[in-house]
Amino acid sequence: MATRAPVRVLVLEPSVPRRHRLQRLVEGNPTLQVVGATGQVHQALEAAERDHVEVILLGQGHALADTVASTRRIMQARATPIVALTATTGPQEAKESFALIEAGALVVLRDPGSPASTRHDEERQQLLTTLRMMSEVRVVRRWAAMAGAPTRAAANVPARQLARAGARKVHSALVAIGASTGGPVALRQLLGALPPDFPVPILIVQHMADGFLQGMAQWLSGRSSVRVAIATPGTEPRPGHAYLAPDGMHMRVAADGRLVLDDASPVNGHRPAVSCLLASAADHYGSRAIGVLLTGMGKDGAAELKRMKDAGAVTIAQDEASSVVHGMPGEAIRCGGATYVMSPEEIAAALPALILR
Repeated sequence: MATRAPVRVLVLEPSVPRRHRLQRLVEGNPTLQVVGATGQVHQALEAAERDHVEVILLGQGHALADTVASTRRIMQARATPIVALTATTGPQEAKESFALIEAGALVVLRDPGSPASTRHDEERQQLLTTLRMMSEVRVVRRWAAMAGAPTRAAANVPARQLARAGARKVHSALVAIGASTGGPVALRQLLGALPPDFPVPILIVQHMADGFLQGMAQWLSGRSSVRVAIATPGTEPRPGHAYLAPDGMHMRVAADGRLVLDDASPVNGHRPAVSCLLASAADHYGSRAIGVLLTGMGKDGAAELKRMKDAGAVTIAQDEASSVVHGMPGEAIRCGGATYVMSPEEIAAALPALILR
């Protein structure tokens, strides 16, 4: 089998010292090739076209607003996978990082910084792996539509789809959601369209680099009527609240409804894994649960969404048109795990209609 050519990377960073440091971070890895480095967006766009760039590494820039503007301009002019870096992952900085996600960046990571940093090698390896993975995303042209207004009459489509399928209302006790690449925007669209009196708790596993979840919880809370928080052991989920699995911990729901967290081995390469959450919902809640699988690479949660459906749960997979990567929901559809296939806004409109109050 032919060896894949190195991934063609463009570095965009206004600061010359930081730009050179980012080049050095990437160079020397045989699977990646830096084909250009610049501090100007217009030069980056020219180079991206001329050099067939596959992924852009976006430095932290001089100001968040400038970096967001650069991201938005790239996505509008020549949609290209963007991996963005931030210097720190404190709550405020992490929250601000999601402005880059909204503008079109696929992933935001902590800058590995100086080689003297205790986590430099680990963070550098994560960056190199992410650059390779994100270079394979070929659907980023959909970001412009995803970040803006819904592309369809979201409130009407679910009603027609549910009616055609003879949907039944369920005595639902919870909604369990899994997401990966593209998930933050999909979750913003879904949670932001739910009514303030949503009657059941929402449990979420989002694949995310360590350090960003608290910022994501604040970001989502500020864009929806649902209160979003990081799950803690023994929490009894409340209606109208959403709970994110914490960094490095699987989240499961127990038979008594409380949340169980553990640091068992990764599943499908992930910890937290969507599979763990959905399997526990299938086992303990059966027909009283609703399972949702959103955009993401790989197949984490696909088999378990089918397991939920087989246990009597209503299951929903995100449609391909609105997904950044249709890996996880696509796999769930292929294995027969999805009762319905919808966009995030349509899912938000459908959920209240499916729950018997």
